[in-house]
Amino acid sequence: MSEYKFFDYIIEGKMIRNTDGVSRLTFTDASDLVLLYFLALHVMRHYPSRRFVKSYSEEVLKWQNWDYFRSSGNDLYNLLNIINGDEKIIDKLSNPRAAKVMRQRSSFPTLTAKRLLRSFANSNPSFNDSNDLVKIDNSLQNSRYSGLRRRIANYAKLTPQEKRKAVTELENALKARGRNSDIVDYYVMFVQDYDLESSQVKDTEPRISQPDPVQPDTKDIQMLRMLGVPNKDLPFAYKVLSLTTRGLGIPPRFAQAYAPIMRIIDDIVKAGPGYVNLLKQVHNRAKVAKR
Repeated sequence: MSEYKFFDYIIEGKMIRNTDGVSRLTFTDASDLVLLYFLALHVMRHYPSRRFVKSYSEEVLKWQNWDYFRSSGNDLYNLLNIINGDEKIIDKLSNPRAAKVMRQRSSFPTLTAKRLLRSFANSNPSFNDSNDLVKIDNSLQNSRYSGLRRRIANYAKLTPQEKRKAVTELENALKARGRNSDIVDYYVMFVQDYDLESSQVKDTEPRISQPDPVQPDTKDIQMLRMLGVPNKDLPFAYKVLSLTTRGLGIPPRFAQAYAPIMRIIDDIVKAGPGYVNLLKQVHNRAKVAKR
């Protein structure tokens, strides 16, 4: 497989060329993409494509850290800058308020990430790489790709069919979440060249961008009481929206807590279009009022 035509992707990221590229991302997007990039590099290093993995990893490491946004940096460098670099870049994201809360609550293992990148650049896969991927995944809150990470971290032990499924799921995630990224074109061709695509994998990626989870606010939680949610259910009811924005299922206990609000919506829907229009008008006024 020829790799020369991909070297321009290594030098300059396609998804994040400037701060405009940052403004299209949420903190959740950046966190998920960091994990997906590490997983993609880990997969490709098991094949003769190690030369690309080496060059890409060295590009991330060449400035010693990722404290500053660099338009000349590749995408992974600038994604690491968002989640683990200069906090000022958070103001450029699509939802700075939620991003700041998530950034403050996270603790990214910088030394672990650097060690893994050096391993990508200098050696064949080792047992420590799997542990490092676990640490990185655990530090990225609300990751929807932990299941995929568990399989890819032990890639060498998978059967050929399991490898194809994992590689294809990763391909779908990269194409959906990092459509213009500097690694996705190379990864897609890598999958094709090594015949690693599985027809058994269903693409479940819903959208390019994922909103940051709704962060708890004491005042907002208390407002739920006015809608009939019992005190004991308030924390559970508030987390329902956070779960749904991340595309996760709602556990029965949480659904039970949110039931009073669902009954209100159900009553309005059954009352007819006039009441539904009134609800929409109130909603529009509320969106303006909370700005």
